[in-house]
Amino acid sequence: MLKLSLIFLAFIALFVLLLRVAVIFMGKISGKYVGEKHKAAETIINTGTPPITWICNSVKKMAELREDPTGARAVKIEGKARNACLRKLQGLTKYFKTSPLCQDEETRKILLDKLSKVRG
Repeated sequence: MLKLSLIFLAFIALFVLLLRVAVIFMGKISGKYVGEKHKAAETIINTGTPPITWICNSVKKMAELREDPTGARAVKIEGKARNACLRKLQGLTKYFKTSPLCQDEETRKILLDKLSKVRG
């Protein structure tokens, strides 16, 4: 009986430890997600351009087109990059419309106005 109790106690301790690790891991993931959203909004508002993480694939593809940077393929890549950036900007706007992490409603309104001007 003592052996069974010790096994049960070890199981509970392991379960609690794994649950704690999972909570810490989820906190880091959600913090990274929220941080990326806020950094992207800050970059867009301050510079008027999309963050480099949004356009890095297009930049790589354009670098491969050294011989014909104005050809049909380059135009297609630029169009896809623009559409992807606009989709991400729309998602960012949607995020800030419902995010509880804005200081107050006035701040939210200013932020959304600036993001819509960039999209404009």
